[in-house]
Amino acid sequence: MKNLLSISFKISPLEYAKFLLASYYIKPTTIILATMGLYSLIMPALVAYGFLDHYNKGLYFSFPYALVLLFYPLIMTGLILLTRLRNTSLKQEMRYEFDDEGVHIQGENFKSDLSWSNFRGVRELAGFLVLKPSAREGYLVKKSVLGTDEITYIKHKIAEAKGLRK
Repeated sequence: MKNLLSISFKISPLEYAKFLLASYYIKPTTIILATMGLYSLIMPALVAYGFLDHYNKGLYFSFPYALVLLFYPLIMTGLILLTRLRNTSLKQEMRYEFDDEGVHIQGENFKSDLSWSNFRGVRELAGFLVLKPSAREGYLVKKSVLGTDEITYIKHKIAEAKGLRK
């Protein structure tokens, strides 16, 4: 087992917030709800100022609900960041080692060894490479500490392992 790549990094709260916002705002449900919230805020104002005579009230939400729909990703990001700031295990430096067998992740109080076949896929989002062992979980690796060859290698190994499982 030859260690091909070893990196260590910490994820700052600002980097994590950018990742969370990007992951919320690419979801179709969030886009639809934010659009409905924006509609509920803009249309009554356009009618009130005489730009429109009427609007479809079936799609209208009251002002507080419209704000919640529009700012849901910001609210959720804030709540998750508050949880992250209180949890010491999320603030620690992580060490990732990649080799032909898989990924070895180590923090201050845990160690995890995952083979390439444990990952369903890999995704690039908001400056991170997200290694996905399931649809709802992901290991975040900063792309800034990786080169293009390393990113290609990781994607290739996961794709290769997925091909073997089929």
